[in-house]
Amino acid sequence: MSSSTLYLTVGFVILIGVASAGFGSKVDNTSPDLGYPLVDFGGYQLPIDIGYWDVGPNPHIFDEDDMVYLHFGSAVPATINANDIRLTTSKDLGLQAGSKVKASDTDCGQPLLALPAPPLTAGIYFMDLSGSSPGYDVKDLIYLKTLLPSGITATNDVRMSDVDENKDGTIDLHAGTKVLDYNEDHNRLIIPMIIGFPIYPPVWQESIATIRFYNANGNTMNGIPIYDYGDPVYIDVPFSPLSPGVVSVNDVRLTQ
Repeated sequence: MSSSTLYLTVGFVILIGVASAGFGSKVDNTSPDLGYPLVDFGGYQLPIDIGYWDVGPNPHIFDEDDMVYLHFGSAVPATINANDIRLTTSKDLGLQAGSKVKASDTDCGQPLLALPAPPLTAGIYFMDLSGSSPGYDVKDLIYLKTLLPSGITATNDVRMSDVDENKDGTIDLHAGTKVLDYNEDHNRLIIPMIIGFPIYPPVWQESIATIRFYNANGNTMNGIPIYDYGDPVYIDVPFSPLSPGVVSVNDVRLTQ
């Protein structure tokens, strides 16, 4: 079991699980992937968008059981492609957040719908627990904003890091689960990291991060690195569009 560190926020207790790797975990100064070179998505892999597969109990309504994906190569609406990344977990379907879609999987080729939140609201945010400058740090929680209003966590927003309301070190609110109206992290202030989907990295100037990958097998086409099944994907923060990225402390892993 991973260790946890206790933090107090206004009105409730949060524990942040410190995992060595996996979806939603943060890179620290002892991580084996620290310093790996990161590259931007390019060519036919763009744009990068976010959408959902409508498998919940309420057809045509985004709800708790709908699966959310990070999608590469076209704007949503689209179909789910091989190497898209699942951002939510479905125990009923046997699908895990942080896993990549394979061509033989049941969700490959299924329709992918746009999130209810408008493009300049939908995106990746952080909850600033400590308020330290420049704002984002290891203690902060990561969320995917799926619904209005902007700037606060809402029902069916997606946790992209582990959150715990308990004092015993157990994790109840895992990365890949959705915020519900009775959860203690509901209706809390959050700050944009990457918004404006679909994005074409490097992303627009009001974002403080970007999405990059480590080209594990070195594949390229016409000089453009090829993203494929074995390549880990990260929220790279901080970043500069003028310099190559590297895996650094507080980057967030989006793949298992």
